[in-house]
Amino acid sequence: MAASSAFGNLEQTGWGSATVALAYHRNLGEVTSGCIPELIRAADLNAGDRVLDVACGVGYVAAAARDHGADAIGLDFSAVQIRLAQQTYPDIRFVEGNAEALPFADGEFDAVLNAFGLPHLPDPDKALAEACRTLKPAGRFAYASWSDATKCIGFSMVYDAIHAHGSLDVGLPPGPNFFSYGEPGFAAQLLARAGFVNISTVEVPLVWRVSSPDAIIDAISSGTVRAAAVLRLQRPENLARIKEYLRERVSAYERNGIYAVPSPALVARGSKPG
Repeated sequence: MAASSAFGNLEQTGWGSATVALAYHRNLGEVTSGCIPELIRAADLNAGDRVLDVACGVGYVAAAARDHGADAIGLDFSAVQIRLAQQTYPDIRFVEGNAEALPFADGEFDAVLNAFGLPHLPDPDKALAEACRTLKPAGRFAYASWSDATKCIGFSMVYDAIHAHGSLDVGLPPGPNFFSYGEPGFAAQLLARAGFVNISTVEVPLVWRVSSPDAIIDAISSGTVRAAAVLRLQRPENLARIKEYLRERVSAYERNGIYAVPSPALVARGSKPG
């Protein structure tokens, strides 16, 4: 289950880039934010709850929890992300830290949330065990991740293009399957291994809306880590064919000048035994 430390270094270095972090939030923040209401519902937040937003990025989830009346804290492994979060939401506490070794006491939180962070961690089992440790008895955990590849066209088509016209074998360290976390069965097993009970999942029908096919290509190339690295390491002639394939795929979703590509997410939740 655990990915290599080299994979972890790749992710941390990539998300430590201010250029990558800003591109992600400018190009993908609107899409990912669409899952936040369901994430809040899944965690059954109440006013006064103490909430930890793990892999907080710029802090959208922590801000939503605060707006729901919770006492929210955000944590991310990227110092750049933490600075962005502090600038965006100066009234919320954000800390730099490791999701697999949370710097908080046992039983400190009523809820722990994680939006799209698990695929970027070397050992998600350890991260969920840490989430469980820091929850109070009967505390709630919920995460969001892109749905499986057959549904999440906005991202799976990138890998389809690479399979068709390039290579995934470009010398990057191996990591977990990006789409596994969005499969209900996988999610249920992951939460159960960490000790959670009352596990359930729900799919959120997100749509990635852009003004041109190249907007998605540019977003993936500038605002991701693994996918961007795979694209960057293609041979120039292969990359040209990959981009043309993507333009054709995205064009099929055009309606009245807007390209609306299905990019659903799965929200999974569980409770710590009481």
